[in-house]
Formats: sequence, structure tokens, C-alpha cells
Amino acid sequence: MTKTTRDSSSVQAEQARVLSAAATRAIEGFQKLAELNLETARASMEATGEQIRELLAARDIKTLTELVASYSKPRPEAFKAYAQAVYSISRETGAELAEIVDKQVSESQRQLYAAIEELASKAPAGSEGMVAFTRQVMAASTTAYDELTKAARQFAQMADSAMTGEPRASGRGSRRKQAE
Repeated sequence: MTKTTRDSSSVQAEQARVLSAAATRAIEGFQKLAELNLETARASMEATGEQIRELLAARDIKTLTELVASYSKPRPEAFKAYAQAVYSISRETGAELAEIVDKQVSESQRQLYAAIEELASKAPAGSEGMVAFTRQVMAASTTAYDELTKAARQFAQMADSAMTGEPRASGRGSRRKQAE
């Protein structure tokens, strides 16, 4: 086997391993959501059973009316707890998948830079301008990717703050206070 064939085989094996890890993380996230939904349904069924028992035990119209009125009120705290649990599972799964993608992108960049350097060392005389241009394009694309990643992380932090109700450490609020 030639070096290229071995390299290609190892790259394919690594890609399969990474894909398997990502699929495993996604399935684990779905499993956690399914467990949450089952637990929520179970709790709801138990609460409904208890409400029915209380309604059947009511001995007068006033008690029955009060029970029906209390059961018909929305329960925002239960919805909030459920939404936060779903968000937490989604955030955890997303962070794990993002970590896999970040590692893969870093490895791909490392391999691409190595290939460019190998090509540059074997390039014919007079191709220095093309090699420099290729390096600049790589540097620009890496910077663009880093900026996009940074923006995505900032957005995720803002979403976390909105979901948890915690104020952001920096941002518009701190600028307003400084201006006043």
C-alpha cells in the first residue's frame, strides 16, 4: 500500500469514528428528551388521577365548583420547569456536538495547512506569489470561521441569559450605566 492509500484509509476511519460519536451524542440527547417527556406524562397522569379522586370525593356543589376552578388555572411554573429542562438537554447536546465539530474543523485546518506547506516546498520557482496568496486565503478563512464561531457563542450566551433570567456580564445594559 502506498502512503496516500494509507493516509486516505486512516482519514476515512477517523471520519467514521467522528460521525459515530456525533450520532451517539444526538441519540443520547433524543433519549434524554424522551425520558423527560415520559416523566412529564407520568406526572400529569398522576395529577389527573388525584384530581379525579378529589372531584369524586366532593360532597357539595361549592366544593366541586372550587375544585374545578382550581384545576382550570394554568400552571406556568410547571411549563417553565419543563421548558428549562428541554432547553438544558438541548444546550448540553448542542455543546457536545459543537465540541466534536470544533475538533474536526481544527484537525482539518491542521491537515490543510500541512498540505499547503508541503505543496509550497515542492512548488516550482516563480510560484511564490501563488503560494503566498493561498496562505492569505487560508488565514482569511480561518479568521472568518473564528469570528462566526465567536458570534455563535455570544448568541448562545444571550439565549442562556434569556432562558435562565440571569443578566449578561457585558452588553448594552453595562453601556447604559456607564453613559448615565
